[in-house]
Amino acid sequence: MFFRCCLLLLAGSFFWQPAKAEVVLSAAPNNCVTLQQGRECHAQIQASWKIPQPAAVCLYLEEQQLQCWHNLTSAQWQWHFTDVQSRQLILWQMTPSEQKHHVLATTRIEVSWVQSAHKKRLWRRF
Repeated sequence: MFFRCCLLLLAGSFFWQPAKAEVVLSAAPNNCVTLQQGRECHAQIQASWKIPQPAAVCLYLEEQQLQCWHNLTSAQWQWHFTDVQSRQLILWQMTPSEQKHHVLATTRIEVSWVQSAHKKRLWRRF
């Protein structure tokens, strides 16, 4: 019995692996609402990220570089978002020569509207 317990514990230790630390990227608010479709949406966005090991990283709004950090494991950054459509926020790990190496995390900033741009007017001018 004792031998079986020890054997089970030993076998379990070979298969157990510590949980990998995850990369986290978030944006708040992540939804921007405008009155009518096609109009610019404006929002003050707070982006934050966390990675398991210090690295050089840059935050991009699709292809537009927003901010870069060196040798950090987390940071927050705030900026004024202005756009007519939803956009992808991307955290890139950078090479020593400051080139994009690989994507660490992504999130979206959704743009939505209250009224459609093609809504017919119910009133007329005479």
